Amino acid sequence: MEKAITTSLMIIASIVAAMALINAVIPAMGKSASALATANSATADRIRTDIEIIHATGDDAGEVITVWVKNVGTKKINPIKSSDIILTTPTTVASLPYVSGCSSECWDYALEGGATDWSQAVTVKFTLKTTVDTGVYTVTVSSPNATSASEDFSV
Repeated sequence: MEKAITTSLMIIASIVAAMALINAVIPAMGKSASALATANSATADRIRTDIEIIHATGDDAGEVITVWVKNVGTKKINPIKSSDIILTTPTTVASLPYVSGCSSECWDYALEGGATDWSQAVTVKFTLKTTVDTGVYTVTVSSPNATSASEDFSV
């Protein structure tokens, strides 16, 4: 009789332990799957987004740098004003902020060809207004989801 009671208690304890383990593991697996799905979606967006700097030029008299950037990916890039523009010389690095109607030490943009958004094959003309001297510069444009392109040019 004692063996039957002991065996019954062991079975009950095993069932309780198994239920506790299941209650702890299943929610954790759900959270992991959700995090993995979110990471996969962000990575897919990044893969489908690509930009290319077509041309960059500067005018030291007008203190204007013009950069044409084309969306060569399949995903629309939005919002353009959340892009980052970094201007590098051999001695300095400057991150210029976006300002609509920019007049000094900032940048603005215009969609080319009558486009209404920066979708595939659309070119954006970035106008950087900053003090420039004659020399070699590197401009780096980074889209809101971290796709970037760089171009060297001379003023």
